[in-house]
Amino acid sequence: MIKLHKLLPLYCVIFLGFFGYALTLTLFIPMLLDKHALILPISTSMSARGALSGLLLAMYPLGQFLASPIIGNLSDHFGRKKILLISLALCILGFLGMGLSIVIHSISLLFLFAFLTGLCESNMAISQSVIADLPVDSAQASKLMGYAFCACSLGYIIGPLVGGASGSLFNYSTPFWITSAGIVFLIIWIAWRFHDEFIPNNTTRIKLLTAITSIKSIFRKPKLSKIYLVNFLIFFAVMGLYRIVPLYVMDQWKPSLHVYALLISFVSLLCFLANLLVLDKLAKRFSSKNLLTSLLIIGGLSTLLIIIPNQFNWIWLTFGVAVIPTVMALPTCTTWLSQHAEPNEKGQVLGNNQALLVLGESSSAAIGGAVAAIFIPLPVVMLGLILLVSGIIAFKSA
Repeated sequence: MIKLHKLLPLYCVIFLGFFGYALTLTLFIPMLLDKHALILPISTSMSARGALSGLLLAMYPLGQFLASPIIGNLSDHFGRKKILLISLALCILGFLGMGLSIVIHSISLLFLFAFLTGLCESNMAISQSVIADLPVDSAQASKLMGYAFCACSLGYIIGPLVGGASGSLFNYSTPFWITSAGIVFLIIWIAWRFHDEFIPNNTTRIKLLTAITSIKSIFRKPKLSKIYLVNFLIFFAVMGLYRIVPLYVMDQWKPSLHVYALLISFVSLLCFLANLLVLDKLAKRFSSKNLLTSLLIIGGLSTLLIIIPNQFNWIWLTFGVAVIPTVMALPTCTTWLSQHAEPNEKGQVLGNNQALLVLGESSSAAIGGAVAAIFIPLPVVMLGLILLVSGIIAFKSA
């Protein structure tokens, strides 16, 4: 029997990865749109600010995408605990660097440290590997991985609360100082309590281009290419939704940082509850294909409705309604892909799919920000239409 308290440090590492990104999502958009924050010259247009905020938000997941397979490779070679502690130490420098960049009003340094922090936060892959390799039965393995999902969700819920509260009471850099201090305690906890039973294989070849070769392998599976395409469109639209709608909200109504953070946390809570309480019931009643098609159509229409109301209070309803079907589409499309993969290739297929998810996450933020430079509501419409198109393609697929 695996004792849960021994795994808590690892769950905290997973929590930290999503907490960190939720923190950047909460702070970067209002900060770049705020002319008084001085992170950009006062003369910078709102369209340019919107485009830069999208690019900045893309840095963190882009770093995770590039480094996740590499850091896993390094942990196989040098050992899980050693690489985990080194990566966490570098995370401290990353968060301190982002805080310092804000203090000295350097947007270029902020881009650099956001990317470097994302590289280090790919250490979530190590924690997930340790949990997945535990000698437990399938029921307990599912339970332990379920806890990992809860850690992800809590990161998205608590990150905005911490960022909004400390940022409102003090300044935009304060949440990054707090996070850095928290990582120090996490390092001490892992060094003291985590016993690494993994025996590293020093003969393992370290592959620095693993992320790129992983994406290339997608095109070697022609029978799955249409599902890969649909999944990427879903990832692009769904992950973009949670980055572009906040930009639209800040430009349209300019809520306080505290209220904006509460909105992000509220939406994250809805995502958590939808996957925890609703998805399982729907999955038992409908096939993966039919469920996915319905979720995408409903999500696409709901997303288009976001830009219709002209009062801020409506966004709690419209944004909330849009996220519920779209967040359930993420695990559903992965299940749909898994059902079409051969048993001996599922590991590679699902690994490819995870790479597409992170790529969609980073590219949607960057492209959405660029489209927002033309007209702020335009990327919201674009994402809604992509969801609808994805639903139609899924419906017509075999």
